[in-house]
Amino acid sequence: MAVVDVVAQHGWGFGAWCWDRWREVLPAGFALHCPDQGYFGPAVEVAVQPRIVLAHSLGLHLLSPQLCATAELIVVMSGFRSFHSACARQARRSRRTVEQMLARLEREPAALLADFYSRCGTPSEGHWPEVVDADGLRRDLQLLQESVLELSAIPAAARVLILHGSRDRVVPVERAEELRELLPNSALATVAEAGHALPLTHARACWERVEQAWRGMQLV
Repeated sequence: MAVVDVVAQHGWGFGAWCWDRWREVLPAGFALHCPDQGYFGPAVEVAVQPRIVLAHSLGLHLLSPQLCATAELIVVMSGFRSFHSACARQARRSRRTVEQMLARLEREPAALLADFYSRCGTPSEGHWPEVVDADGLRRDLQLLQESVLELSAIPAAARVLILHGSRDRVVPVERAEELRELLPNSALATVAEAGHALPLTHARACWERVEQAWRGMQLV
């Protein structure tokens, strides 16, 4: 049986290490490939044609079209089409939050990341002891501020599984519900008692849902 290539793209403030626990839960027959934006070390690109794509948070916006093109199943964790609400008052608040993060990034990047990880529901775990690419973090924070996902980036034939923590304090579950409404070939599942850092905190529970969706697709 051919190996199923799985590409896993981390979100803002994280690295390829956020998928480490997935290597323990993926069964034989699945090969995990993890690009890295290089916030804490060398950037890493992957050159495969994945059948499954996992994207955490802003990772959905960081994925290259080439990686999405061959995907049969795209899994969006804690994701969004736009980080900001269509409600003007709520959007002003979230835009102000990002502006404050950008300003703090200039002064104290490590403290900013530690607070961000805490809000995500996971400890910092010391992944940036000496090297922090503030320019890369700033670039992608600005992307977070302005990016609106082009729905055409999702292959029409691909199934989309949206996973979202019920206690996500970074991206409200409403953003996931918006994606579900916009993508006709999608399904939304809420992970009970989970926060924003699903790849780190709920690797096994998430993979079980992914594998269930994948196995079901193979029976059709």
